Amino acid sequence: MNRQLVIALVCIISMIFFTKESQAATTNELKKGMTGKAVMQLQIKLKEQRYYTGNPTEYFGSDVETALKKYQTTKKLKVTGVFNDQTSMMLFGKSVAAFIKQYPNSKTTTAAYDPYSKKEQVTTIAKQYTGVPYKFGGTTTKGFDCSGYVGYVYNKVGTTLPRTAASMYTASSIVKKPVPGDLVFFKNTYKKGISHVGIFMGDNNFISATSSKGVAVVSLSNSYWKDKFAGSGSVIN
Repeated sequence: MNRQLVIALVCIISMIFFTKESQAATTNELKKGMTGKAVMQLQIKLKEQRYYTGNPTEYFGSDVETALKKYQTTKKLKVTGVFNDQTSMMLFGKSVAAFIKQYPNSKTTTAAYDPYSKKEQVTTIAKQYTGVPYKFGGTTTKGFDCSGYVGYVYNKVGTTLPRTAASMYTASSIVKKPVPGDLVFFKNTYKKGISHVGIFMGDNNFISATSSKGVAVVSLSNSYWKDKFAGSGSVIN
């Protein structure tokens, strides 16, 4: 066997090995905790078919998992809450890998948990409800109170919070310098003690459900809120 033939065989074997390795590394499912454009397209498709009722984002949270389970149950598929090849073929007529290839900027090829990415999702979702009216005891888009609003937003990324501002404060890890997506707390508003909560948005601003403006972005330097600021906390570690 001459040298050129040996080299050619080595190249062919290397290409076959590389192809198999690449295929093995290809993401073949989307699941809770993952992010990316493909995740948003999945939500849009599920919403079109009335399995998903939220506002599409790039985060795969508990709400998406629940919607997938409903879809899988209806279609008599294995109920996992995971977007696998079987579900993808039924929903899009193609494999998960082929579906993801349509969205080259997607981050779904890795499932590493990034708390800051999750907090970014919180701020993105929070802004979608700007202008929703205030309703004492409200926990839906028909009307929110402060903790009802914050709890609703956090639930969209798979984090369940206690019902009241005071209990959210107790459940939080106190932070001196909040990042967007963290919680900010206020005291002595309509009652003594921790009585209002909002979501820090960066640039010294926060968003919350207020009795005067509904869901709105306000500066922490606002004369009313500045005097009542009680601290900030994180519930996403």
